[in-house]
Amino acid sequence: MRSLVRARAVALSAAALLLPAVAFASGGEGGGNPWFALGMKFVNFGILVGILYFALRKTVPQALQDRRENIRRALEESRKALEAAQAKLREYKDRVAHLEDEIARLRADFEAEGKRQQERILAEADKAAESIRRQAEASAQSEVKRARDQLRAEAAQLAVSLAEEILRKAYGPEDQKKAVAFTVERVEGLH
Repeated sequence: MRSLVRARAVALSAAALLLPAVAFASGGEGGGNPWFALGMKFVNFGILVGILYFALRKTVPQALQDRRENIRRALEESRKALEAAQAKLREYKDRVAHLEDEIARLRADFEAEGKRQQERILAEADKAAESIRRQAEASAQSEVKRARDQLRAEAAQLAVSLAEEILRKAYGPEDQKKAVAFTVERVEGLH
């Protein structure tokens, strides 16, 4: 940017310096030699070119070099972007080409996972059923034992009641006196 401003300033300065020479070359005096006027125009033009050359000899090549570098950079970036886009395109084409295979693989994976889940659920259900069966058997055995114990207790109670009744009928007051005397004799025999 600075080089453009400098180039403009030099061009304006050169134009201001050459203005009197251009006026003289245009033949300000009515009837001069036309070949001389033409020669002065060439001289003016040569001076203008020389001034412009010396004024712009560094800035123009630098500006052109900068422009060339910018274009080269832009082309390089465009080439990289094109390569990246082509790579993405190839990737997507490959994915689309293998999409049916991918779908089949996913379907097979889902079916296999479903079978594994089904087997796991069935195994858990079998374990739960076995646990419930064992608990039911234990409960049934416990109930049977409790019922047997209760029946035994009732049978024992009935046997005692029946024995008391039989003893009351068969064991009279005379038998009681004999039993007390017999017990006393035994106790005394122990001493």
